[in-house]
Amino acid sequence: MKYRVRAGETELEIEIDKEGDIRIDGEAVDADLQQSIDPSLYSLILGHRSYELRVESVEGGYRAQLNGVTYDVVVEDERSRLLAGVKTAVGLQSGEAIIKSPMPGIVIDIPVKVGEAVEAGQTLVIVESMKMHNEFSAPRAGTVKAIRIERGAKVLQNTILMTLA
Repeated sequence: MKYRVRAGETELEIEIDKEGDIRIDGEAVDADLQQSIDPSLYSLILGHRSYELRVESVEGGYRAQLNGVTYDVVVEDERSRLLAGVKTAVGLQSGEAIIKSPMPGIVIDIPVKVGEAVEAGQTLVIVESMKMHNEFSAPRAGTVKAIRIERGAKVLQNTILMTLA
């Protein structure tokens, strides 16, 4: 699994394969991370050096303290980046916006109707995929022009869910 990690101005790509081998920006690293009894405290061994790492979840990511220095960290996995890319690509279109499902799943809810005015960021459809609910939001303000799916429908990757005008 690949992760994109941002801490301040620094951005890294971290890949962890099925065997647990780790690569940072393509370079193999020797690393081990163990959680202590305190769920926010970890022992990190990286390149034969030991570090104390404290991590807490905050809105939009994590706050990590490493050797007394605090970092605000955002971690995106491949799936999150795919969803963000789809949302961004759709949001950049002018005129009609086509909302597609980036993965197969089942339509759980459609909280809007054809002809309804929607605001940017408003939830348009919820698709369950791999036991996770994925909300797809309006990339911009507009009007729901067409809904091409119904609640309970199975959708494939790239199925058109709806269009906005």
